[in-house]
Amino acid sequence: MTELGSMMAEFPLDPQLAKMVISSCEFNCSNEILSTTAMLTVPMCFVRPSEARRAADEAKVQFAHIDGDHLTLLNVYHAFKQSRDSPQWCYENFINYRSLMRLFRCLLMRSSMLNFSADNVRQQLSRIMDRFSLPRRSCDFTSKDYYISIRKAIVSGYFMQVAHKVP
Repeated sequence: MTELGSMMAEFPLDPQLAKMVISSCEFNCSNEILSTTAMLTVPMCFVRPSEARRAADEAKVQFAHIDGDHLTLLNVYHAFKQSRDSPQWCYENFINYRSLMRLFRCLLMRSSMLNFSADNVRQQLSRIMDRFSLPRRSCDFTSKDYYISIRKAIVSGYFMQVAHKVP
């Protein structure tokens, strides 16, 4: 097994997510990728009750990012942290508070621990990065390369889903 493969095997994630986390260091966006990965490993954060579908859809639009769902989830995580983990903010924005904060069944593939929140998952992945001396950093949010760096890290993990030939 390669050194990269050995490192990826230590992360309790799908290989694509593990590769994305490791590659994020190269693009100086590991903090953002940790948050995105944590959001991808918990149940869907958006709530769409049948009696308030229109309001829920309108609330979701405020987080939407033109470059896709991964960056939309990153926007949700950042907004949630700015709200100081407020359950009221989640209610008002049709966000599943338990997915972000409380304990629930973890969707991580090989984790022996069964209950995690997005914050718990992020902390666990951070500890694994520290064990391999992988730097956690962010590029400047105002930089024109901010989202480009994040997209590069995502593509490094999900390169097999970039395109396919349609006959």
